[in-house]
Amino acid sequence: MNIENKLRRAALIIALGLFLQLLSLLPLHPLAFIAFVGVGVPIMAIGVIFFLLSLVTHSEAQGK
Repeated sequence: MNIENKLRRAALIIALGLFLQLLSLLPLHPLAFIAFVGVGVPIMAIGVIFFLLSLVTHSEAQGK
């Protein structure tokens, strides 16, 4: 898999996390913050980790 596809996948995961965070901010309920932190933040963190891993693995492949 090339780097463009890896970065696109990471961007989609981050966008999904942002969208879920936006949806959790719409209701005015105390549990909305729990959904924000418990669902949106981990999905965004996974996207950021995928992004960083794709950059690291790409640079290692270029160095060999």
